[in-house]
Amino acid sequence: MPHRKVYGLGILIALASIANFVGVFTPCWLSGTTEGLQECAGIVPYYSTEKTWLAISSWLMFITVAFTLTNIFAYFIVQARVLHSGFCCGCRKWFILISTIAFLIFIMTAAAVILLAINFKKYDGSGLEITLGYSAWISVGSGAIFLAVCCLSGYIAHREC
Repeated sequence: MPHRKVYGLGILIALASIANFVGVFTPCWLSGTTEGLQECAGIVPYYSTEKTWLAISSWLMFITVAFTLTNIFAYFIVQARVLHSGFCCGCRKWFILISTIAFLIFIMTAAAVILLAINFKKYDGSGLEITLGYSAWISVGSGAIFLAVCCLSGYIAHREC
């Protein structure tokens, strides 16, 4: 099967996209425990009264969702072109676009999580022991998968086209 790399790229994009959507829209970005009770705070919905660093993290992750949708759209275009006419020079720009967007998603996800990790001690001064919640770690996983998408798409652009 000559198009295994394109199908593999599609699987990676699907896994990364699902993880990104789940990570952004689940409610446990910050997790705190007090008196045996666990409390979570998410980045959705966005409140204009929240701390600036939390707002920036929220917006970075919302932008990754928009980029993820763009990446899915670009993948379907390039997949149709590759299946129709093989790896042609016109497909190269689409693979480079996928690679660039995936790298931007990786960078924005890393920036959002690092921003949260640095500042979450300031989130609540009531003595809660605050850590990153499961939503942040799911997003970190999606960022790692998007880095693999970036590498595979760049490889296909430069070796196959």
